[in-house]
Amino acid sequence: MSAPIPAWVVAGPLGCGKTTLIAQLLATKPAAENWAVLLNEFSDAGIDALTVAAAARGAYDVRMVPGGCICCVGEQDFRRNLLQLVAADPRPTRIIVEPSGIGHPAGIVEELLMHEAAGGLRLEAVIGLVDADRVALLEADDIEPARAAAEIADFLALTKADRADARTLQKFSSIANTLYPAKRWFGPIAGGVLPAVVRDLLEAGDGDAISRVARSTRPVSHVAARHGHDGHAASSAPTPVGPGERRDVAVLEHHGAAWTFPRRVSFSRAMLDELANNFAAVRIKAVVRVAEDEWCLLQSVEGHVTSAPTAWRRDNRIEVIASATQHFDPAHWDAEWLRQLQSS
Repeated sequence: MSAPIPAWVVAGPLGCGKTTLIAQLLATKPAAENWAVLLNEFSDAGIDALTVAAAARGAYDVRMVPGGCICCVGEQDFRRNLLQLVAADPRPTRIIVEPSGIGHPAGIVEELLMHEAAGGLRLEAVIGLVDADRVALLEADDIEPARAAAEIADFLALTKADRADARTLQKFSSIANTLYPAKRWFGPIAGGVLPAVVRDLLEAGDGDAISRVARSTRPVSHVAARHGHDGHAASSAPTPVGPGERRDVAVLEHHGAAWTFPRRVSFSRAMLDELANNFAAVRIKAVVRVAEDEWCLLQSVEGHVTSAPTAWRRDNRIEVIASATQHFDPAHWDAEWLRQLQSS
């Protein structure tokens, strides 16, 4: 059987620079590699497709999926194109998907993960974008496209950063630093050009979800300003926990653990809330499935528990953090999560 085709998603609101970034990726890709791009456009005019094709270096295949939202109006066309690409001979070296700025990226990720389960492709990364003029969209209460793209992203870029003042840059960094799951990288870009370190991470194709939690990367300026050292967490080898696994983490005089469980399982929302309230002394963060098509972000800080819808769809992730003076028993928490599993 052929190896899965690596895939990236580039998501964000209308006009944030998705097409510009994809054009830069194709202009700098290895000329011998055949990359395929699926563009979801509002209409069938194909302007973005022409822009990307004009920039491509070497072999490429740019396809347009009109309809404004791949996961509803253009769902059948999107699925048909994906199946064609997976079955092609020769197959593309990489697939890039650009959802429309008015579409919701969670549906795209769900579709790609189904193809991943079938062995046809591997979703390596979601790149979220927001432009300097609309950073406030990242604070939206509802899961509208800009906020959803930021939540579901592995990498989050502030585009058109050459137009951003210091206050905007600081606001973006502050918001990005609070998002959970933590981003592998976040920072400003201009002209659609990703920093070399991000390109290296992307092309390395590291899709190990739980290890990302333990070593999430932030800009050097953030680390230096906040901690005065490299800021990386020391994490253990994974420990199996039912259908998932746990990594014990120690960083900055705190200790705790990060768990991941497959997306096929779900958790009891009521029990999660109860647990968060009963353990107010520790910091709990979780993105979990609580129903067939419902995911939530749960956070507990100093006894204050919040729960909100989230666009995250990749897997269930839970993080518990305790101070050095607090008792932390990983086995106890393992048992709690297994007790709350609703299906497997």
